[in-house]
This record gives sequence, C-alpha cells and structure tokens, in this order.
Amino acid sequence: MADLNINLVNAFDGVLDNLIDGDTYKNLPPKGPIDLPSASDEELNALDQDKYGQDEREDFPDDDEFKIKLVETAAIKKVNLPNEDQLDGLSVIGISGDNQRILTTSFHLILSRTSLVNFKYTKGYDKPYFYNRYRNSAAITLLDNNIFDAPFRLHCDTSLVESNDSVPILDSILKSTGKPFLFRYNHERSKKAPNSHSLGLAVKFQHTLELAALNDTEFAHNGITICLKDGAMFSNSTQLSDIRNGLRKLLSWSDKKQIYVAVSTQVSDSRVLINTLCNREDLIQEYFPDQGITTGIIKSFGTDTLLLKKILRPGYRTPLTEYIERTRLGALVNDDPNISTGVEGLKPVTCYYQRRSKPYNFIRLEIPKFMWEENKELTLFAISVAIWQHELGVTKPLVLQAAEERCNLKHDKRVIEQQLQAAFDKKNLELIEFINNG
Repeated sequence: MADLNINLVNAFDGVLDNLIDGDTYKNLPPKGPIDLPSASDEELNALDQDKYGQDEREDFPDDDEFKIKLVETAAIKKVNLPNEDQLDGLSVIGISGDNQRILTTSFHLILSRTSLVNFKYTKGYDKPYFYNRYRNSAAITLLDNNIFDAPFRLHCDTSLVESNDSVPILDSILKSTGKPFLFRYNHERSKKAPNSHSLGLAVKFQHTLELAALNDTEFAHNGITICLKDGAMFSNSTQLSDIRNGLRKLLSWSDKKQIYVAVSTQVSDSRVLINTLCNREDLIQEYFPDQGITTGIIKSFGTDTLLLKKILRPGYRTPLTEYIERTRLGALVNDDPNISTGVEGLKPVTCYYQRRSKPYNFIRLEIPKFMWEENKELTLFAISVAIWQHELGVTKPLVLQAAEERCNLKHDKRVIEQQLQAAFDKKNLELIEFINNG
C-alpha cells in the first residue's frame, strides 16, 4: 500500500518561504481574499451541536414523520463478553483522529490526522499481525491576503478554489498531493469570530479523514474483523455527500465477516432514549412500570444520561434502535424522495451500554442497519467485542486508545510553531502575533 503519511511538519515550508517582508507589510492596508472557499454556516452551526448532530434547540419529536423503530425486543439486554475461543483469530481495527490549529492575527494553520491500527488476537503462537495507517491533511484559513507574496499559492492545494463554500472535501483528500488546502475568513457567516471558522474547518477535515481511512483497511485473513471508529458514525461536521460517499465503502463488506461499529463515549447531550420514549409511549411502561411516568416527565430529563442511570445496570445495554439525528438524514436521501441514493442500508442501529465496573460510564454504539439485517449473530458478537475492548480500555475501547495515541498532533504543532516564529523573526514581522486557542 502506498505511503499515506504526508509529513505535516514540512507541509507549510513553501508557504512560509513566501511571507512578505515586515517593512512592506506595515505599509499595506488589510486585504481579505475573495476567491477562496470558506467555512459554511452549516459547519459553524455544527459547533453548537453534539457529536451526532443533535441540535440542543431542536424540539422533542411528537409527529409521525420521525418514527423510531426498535429492531429488538424492548427488554434491557445483558452483554456477555467474548470467550477465548471466540477471540482466536479475531482482528480488531481502530480508527481515531485529531486536529490542531496554530492561530495568528493574519492566518490560521490547520493540522488534521487520522490513524488506523489493527490488533489480531490469538490463543496460540501465531506470528503477530499488526499494522498502522495514517492520513494527514493541512489547511490555511487566510485573514489578510497581504501577508504572503503571490507565489505562495504554488505551494497550496487550490483544487477547491472554484467550489461553493459548503464544499465536499473527501475526493480532494483522497487525491491530495500533501500541499495545504486554502480557505478564507468570511465575515458574512453566522459566526463572526475567525477562531470559529478555522475550528469548524479543522473538525471537518478530521472527520472526513476518518471516512477516508476506510480505504486503508486490510482483510488479508479469513477470520472475523471488527472495525471500531471513534465517535459518531454520521459526523455532525462532515459534508452530507462526503458521509454518503465515504460510508458507501461499507456496502462492499456485505455478506462478509466484517462489521463496522462507531463507538462514542461523549453521550452527555444525546437524546436517543428520550426521543424514543416520546415517540413510543408504550415503552415507558416497559421501563417504568406502574410509576405514573408521562412523556412530560421524560422530556424534563433533558438528555439521556439520568434516564440511563435509572434503567441500565452495569454490564447491560439498551435494545438496538433504528435511529439517526434529523440533521444527518440528508446523507441517506436525495432531495427527490423518489430517487434512491443506494445507501439507505447505512442508517444506523444504535444502543447504549454501561460499563461493568468503576467508572460506570456509558458508551453509544452505532452499526449500519444492513449489517444487522444480514447477520444478526455476527452483529451481536461485534457489539460484545466493542464492549470487551471498552472494558479493557476503561475510558474508551483499547484499540481506539492505541489509535488516538498514534494520531496525536501536539508534537507537530510545537515544531511548526517554532518554524513559524523563526520565519516571522527573519522577515521582521513583529506585527504578527500568535493567538492562544486554549
């Protein structure tokens, strides 16, 4: 497989070589670029949503257009962890990402990375089978067009220049030459702070890279492979068409011993259970028999966390529910409801699980519906594997911890900051200051 690990530390070298001289810069008025794409209102609004795209301003569903379907019986399920024989020959893949930004008064540098790791388990003495894959991406949000000499664009990826602001980036990432993508700050957006614009783009690049990582999986053996992805299956910050095209890769896993599970530990704002109970009032009696609980009381909980503490015991999960946040539905359907996207089977079935021992934290798991419909036994096994990995890792599944460690960008950020400071000093650009983004 080709090397996907573009060197982020050197990604901005050509750009920094074209910084304008400080004395010249002092005499130039600020000038924003006008021919570059910018963060869209959708990407900025995503900063106010949870990781799944749940908008806190959205009302609880009480209509027939948002039907929620249980695909199992309503009873709470005990989860048995896989035994030694079941784990023999099993491969577990973990996908995780990171993003960092370097902010100055004239431009923002964006770094993003995703890491894919593979663990193969055996009860014997097989030769270890293990691999890492990385995808890196860099971008610039330009505030002042005078900060660089014109040739700096030769060192940038300008493939998105003619695109609309709400621009898909998956194809460009897959074809990337390693040059940083170029964006601009747009004061006409719903959020005015430049910091929000670069943050929206940074998260968008990270989550799109996580979709691109599906192209880096290897299935060189005949055993079962469970692929765990850190975070939501349908990211709130990723272009809907990119989600559709990126997850389409999973359809090629049909009728194979391969299951994809998105696992998130950030569930404090999630409302799957509340929305389900409001939509299916018959389930309130199932979980709170003869307690006089109404939908009004259910709504008063605000999020699922306290409800989960009431109905789940450690080591148990909620039944699988066919569910997707309203803001993400567009990834599955066309504007014309009579035209199929061919990806309707990617709609997630989801559940919560409470850890067996302290800390008794909750995780949310999502699996493409078509995988459940094709092989319920294998899907239930995949759930048990994801939960077993979470029990090992305590705060998140062990394989995702390993992926998270390998995609950490803090070192790269420090090195680039030093390069940037040296470049400023060389050009006498004392007007340019670093901005602390926490």
